[in-house]
Amino acid sequence: MLSCKTFFQTYVSPKMKTLVIVLTPLLLLPLIFNGAEARAGYCVLLMTIFWLTSALPEAVTSLLPIVLFPLLDILSTSEVCALYIKQSNIVFFGGVVLALGVERSNLHRRIALRVILTFGTNPRWLMLGFMSVSMSLSLWISNSGVTAMLIPIVNAVVDELFHDSMDVEMGANSLASQHSSIVTLQETGQPTKQCSRSNDIKQKVKVPFLIAVSYAASLGGTGTLIGSGAPLAFKGIFEDLYGSDTGLSFATWMAIGVPVALITTLLAWIWLQVLFAADFKSTADDDCGMRNKEDIKSSIRNQYTELGPMTYYEKSILFLFGLLIVLWVSKDPQFMPGWEDLFHQENRIGDGTVAIAVVVLAFILPSEPNFLCFRKAGEESSSSPALLEWSYVQRKFPWSVLLLLGGGYAISDASKVSGLSVLLANYLSSLATLPPFAVLLIMCFLTSAITEIASNTAIASILLPIVAQITEVAKLNPLYLMMPVTFSCCHAFMLPVGTPSNAMVFSAGKMKPGDMMKAGAVMKIISIFVLCSIMETVGVAIFGLSNSQQSSCIE
Repeated sequence: MLSCKTFFQTYVSPKMKTLVIVLTPLLLLPLIFNGAEARAGYCVLLMTIFWLTSALPEAVTSLLPIVLFPLLDILSTSEVCALYIKQSNIVFFGGVVLALGVERSNLHRRIALRVILTFGTNPRWLMLGFMSVSMSLSLWISNSGVTAMLIPIVNAVVDELFHDSMDVEMGANSLASQHSSIVTLQETGQPTKQCSRSNDIKQKVKVPFLIAVSYAASLGGTGTLIGSGAPLAFKGIFEDLYGSDTGLSFATWMAIGVPVALITTLLAWIWLQVLFAADFKSTADDDCGMRNKEDIKSSIRNQYTELGPMTYYEKSILFLFGLLIVLWVSKDPQFMPGWEDLFHQENRIGDGTVAIAVVVLAFILPSEPNFLCFRKAGEESSSSPALLEWSYVQRKFPWSVLLLLGGGYAISDASKVSGLSVLLANYLSSLATLPPFAVLLIMCFLTSAITEIASNTAIASILLPIVAQITEVAKLNPLYLMMPVTFSCCHAFMLPVGTPSNAMVFSAGKMKPGDMMKAGAVMKIISIFVLCSIMETVGVAIFGLSNSQQSSCIE
């Protein structure tokens, strides 16, 4: 007789995805016979289960609305397809394409090494340096891209902190052979023990470094509207529900997002110092194998020197990226007239127009100054490739995220049209009896818990339409709940499956599940209270979310 565990592992587990794909639509089938709200709920539940279980690839699941919504008479095919290329998708495209230029030029590595040199060689301060780099780059580059770039740098830097174990053993054996006393060294085993201790300490130091990089990337990803998928999903859903004249802009989002990212990253660094205090303290021991600080700094400086002087390519990419940020922030800063006001026209100039304009420049401008006054006397004229080439963008761009955003917008639109979001909000109407700050905390904790086991963007797409209806029932300004919920979608700190960044550092550091869970549980509480405090203070000044105005929803 097979035990239940053996039977499950042998016959059920290998076919789990197939069972989910076949059984879930059948078990949920009764919903399609109970009105438009239930039909929309059928689609949302089906996609949610597929996203949670990864029964289908995320991008494929995101395409299901094109099939389901027309067949179930919720939205027409043309209406659904139009939602997959909204302005938010174009903004995401533009930001990521320029970020690919930063990666291709190796500018991000130059920035990382420069910051690490600035922070010195003390492991505690080096961690803060890595977190600063991770958070800053994640404001503009995808979290997973930043983490993937920093992992090998973390490994290299931590290795530089300690004597290489092979060098110690080789040196010991060489010395032993010179004095013909190999037996003594082998019997005492001192070099082997010292190398083992050094490697153990190195591994213990590497774990908090990698966790810190992942956490800072997640926090930085919420600082701007293009930092990660959830803020972009929020922008598309919010403008679809309330229009574009709401006071929300790239600048006003950053006024909330950047303080949250900065404060939470600093508190995360302090918390990791406390949690891993014993590991950092062990580096102060004489026999830990840690190298001389001057040697470490010299080694890192050599890596930086090997990059050479800043190239024309790097300067051009940096200029374009800076231009894009300045144009986005100054277009409509709310607290002062923006450059958009210079164009006296009926149609607004959106962030997507700015993004594509700068991207087109990146495909026009040359990567080498082989023209006009930059050409040396007597040097033959030669063509130079552009700063970006389509073949590179096509290969590196995360196309699945565009589909994921589109699927989220389709869910949002279907929930609104069918009345599903209103129905769910009415079930949660009891929240309206609670103080606004209590509602805010509850929604943030709920969202933060769910996002540990599902895609941040997918969770944002599912929850935001419902949260919008809750704000109407509770007579709150929609931004008061929708913005914090969006941030909370990105605050997945406890599980490796929470974000790609978590998964990468979990694997790279060969961590135990408890390493990330212990650190993440407290980080989750810290991030939520910082977020809610910022919304109650900065949010009041930026969006007028004072107690007397929270009841006035955006018209």
